Amino acid sequence: MLGYYIVKLVSKLICVAPQWLCRWIASFLGGVAVVGVPKWRMQMAKANIMECLGVDAQRADEIAEGSVRRFGRMIVEVLRFPLLKPENIHELVKVEGLEHLEAAYKQNKGVIMATGHYGNWELLGATVALNGYPMLSIARKQNNGHMDKLINELRQQVGQKVAYNHGKSGLLAISRMLRAKNLLGILYDQETGDSRCHLKLFGKDSGIPLGAASLSRMHGCPILPIFLHNNEDGTCTAKIHPPLYAPKTKDKDQDLYCVTKQLATILEHEIINDPEMWFWVHDRWKDGRVRFGGKRK
Repeated sequence: MLGYYIVKLVSKLICVAPQWLCRWIASFLGGVAVVGVPKWRMQMAKANIMECLGVDAQRADEIAEGSVRRFGRMIVEVLRFPLLKPENIHELVKVEGLEHLEAAYKQNKGVIMATGHYGNWELLGATVALNGYPMLSIARKQNNGHMDKLINELRQQVGQKVAYNHGKSGLLAISRMLRAKNLLGILYDQETGDSRCHLKLFGKDSGIPLGAASLSRMHGCPILPIFLHNNEDGTCTAKIHPPLYAPKTKDKDQDLYCVTKQLATILEHEIINDPEMWFWVHDRWKDGRVRFGGKRK
């Protein structure tokens, strides 16, 4: 509980701090993150970057470190959520492809906003909500209950509703939101243990969760891939892709495969265009501990 109140206090201080100090704090926290990441994870990230992107070792090191350093900026941005309002969100986040969201929402079927652990996905959800769209974000419950409470409070301050990705309450919330023709935010780039589609991601055998495809096929709602990029001036750009739809034929497995494959291809292109934005230190292919000596005994 003490940690909860300490972070709440830090959030208040960061909200009143000048921009130059916020940038310094973000840079400092990014440096701490680089030092704190286990060595095997950095080695795994570097190897995966070389295998997936075909870059040399030096460039892979730069991408891996940049991918970790950006978490300092992400933390500061989230702690400053109390400052975000519908009137000022456009000063921080520019939105490309907003017309796709407007058209999809007018279909009155609900909308699935599909993204990955890419850029500041928390700020991405806040941006959609502060643009006036009812947003439910599917989240993983944090191991620390007090920190889970804090991040959910910050999400709610910017207009998001939250449901956990496991359990009866989460499934009920998802169904209610789509029936009410609202927006549902889903992260689809990591295996969750739920139903998944086996396909290639950067030529490596991967499992992509079928949640977005299944809900689109069930409810007939569009899927909008959306990704957030950092800009050098401290702002961000949210890129919304044209809608995808899961077909509904007699071959359910093929229907789900087709749209999930499209989502995987879009994810690949986003990562190629801005590789430091992806969460490379996550053991995406479940072989990092074995390959780089980090396996628990």
